[in-house]
Amino acid sequence: MSYYESLSAAITRYYVFSGLFREGDEQMTFEIADANLIEVGQTVEKEFAGSARAFFIELDNFDNETYQCEIIIGFTIWPYEDDENEEKLILDSVREELEKVGFVEDDAYYLGDGPDRR
Repeated sequence: MSYYESLSAAITRYYVFSGLFREGDEQMTFEIADANLIEVGQTVEKEFAGSARAFFIELDNFDNETYQCEIIIGFTIWPYEDDENEEKLILDSVREELEKVGFVEDDAYYLGDGPDRR
């Protein structure tokens, strides 16, 4: 996908988090894991509400037996304004919220940038 990129335009930055969900009182299913991610998205949106950022969290490649999965995270940044520290703060907040819902991260990597999705 191509998009117009300018210095003053917001973009959506994407990361992939690989890991697994710890089993809670009930058996973890795709639906439960997905509901947990909705909760994470809402919490992070509230935390960064004043910065006009949008967050997108999608569950991908969920294995019902091992609870292994990949989570795609997207968030709005302004390349001309946001530095590495701001991006690290956002990623740390997302990690913290994922841990609260039982996600254990094995690996995370930068996926790419796309157009602003707000």
